[in-house]
Order: sequence, then structure tokens, then C-alpha cells
Amino acid sequence: MTRDDGHGPAFALVENSLPQSEESPLSVRLAAAEAALERERAEAPLLCRLLLSHPPERRPEVAAGDPRFQTWGVGERLLARSLELLERDTAEAEHLAVLALTVARRLGRHSPALVRDLEARAWACAGKARLRSGDLAGAGEALRAAAACLAQGTGDLLVEALLLEFEADVCQAQGHRGEAAALLHQASSRYDQAGDTPQSARLARRRDQLLDDGGSRHSAVPGLGRR
Repeated sequence: MTRDDGHGPAFALVENSLPQSEESPLSVRLAAAEAALERERAEAPLLCRLLLSHPPERRPEVAAGDPRFQTWGVGERLLARSLELLERDTAEAEHLAVLALTVARRLGRHSPALVRDLEARAWACAGKARLRSGDLAGAGEALRAAAACLAQGTGDLLVEALLLEFEADVCQAQGHRGEAAALLHQASSRYDQAGDTPQSARLARRRDQLLDDGGSRHSAVPGLGRR
């Protein structure tokens, strides 16, 4: 479930990035944590360039062994780059997503549920790359791993929407257009609940196109779709 205190997972991320102190008011600690997170994100482009300057086969070892690369900002940046490469270089897109997993698994100062969210996103990116390269079995494995991470996450609607769309991609590749359309409907609803109207509308259009192409409006929905 998502947090209902008005702050949500982003608040939890910064709240958990610094040690708690009874002597510091929450507002002070939150401001300091937000500044630390923004600093990580500002440093991420340079750190990613440094990490990616290593030969691909050495990058996981370097990321696992050097604390400089073990930041939320680096993980996010690697996933963003992975998505950018999906259309051009699926092998590199998958490599970067798996590298982001290496980083995520070493973010011990953040709450476990938030780390699971990042891992779920990374598995989804890796799975999308596998699907684009024709590895349907590998995409299915990534989907199952992402679902397991999602079950231990924060309930972030945007992460749910991302994984539901990925599951729809897998169903469509398997020829299950009706199931894919139903999953897209759920993903669109998550984006709508999260206030991301453009993404919600994009998936609604994609669903309608699938149905126009012959999908059933009454197919059962397996896997991630829960409500």
C-alpha cells in the first residue's frame, strides 16, 4: 500500500537516507536528507561516465567494490540510460539494468521497501530489453523477479504501473492480446491515480488499439494484476 500521510515513497527515501536524531526536528532532518539526495543525483552523471569507462565485464565488480557508485542517483541514472537504449542497443540496455541491480543491492542506508522498488524497476528494464531481443523466456524470468520485488516494495503506484505495462508487453508477445489489454487498463488506472495523466492516456490508447486489433475485453488477468 502507498503511504497515506501525504508524503509517499519519495518522502520515505529522503527520510531514511540519514540517521535519525531526537535532537533534530523532522523538518531539519528532512531538508538535510533532501539535499543529500539531490547531491547524489547531481553527481550521478559523472559517476556513471566513470563507471561506464571500464570494460563491460569489469563494471559489476567495480560497482560492487567502490562505495562511490553505490548511490540512489547512480542507480536511477543507469536505469534512465537503459530505457534510452531500448530501441538501439538491447544488449547494452539489459547490461545497464543489471548493473543498476548491482547498485540497488548495496543501498543499505535506504529502507528495504524502497530498495525493492528500485530493484523491481531494474528487473522490468532488463526484461524489456530481453523482450526486444526476442528472449521471451528471459523476459518471463525478469517479470517474475520484478513481481517478487514489487510484493516487498512500498506500493508506489508508478512502479506498479511500470510493471503492469511490462507484463502486458509479455502477454502481447505471447499472443494474449485480451490479457495484455486488461493489464494496460490496470496500468493506465495506476498512472491516473498517481496523477500522471499523459502516461494514463498513452496506455489507454494502446489498450484501445489492441482491442481494435482483435483482443477480447473479457480475458482473465494473471500475474501482477490484482485490482
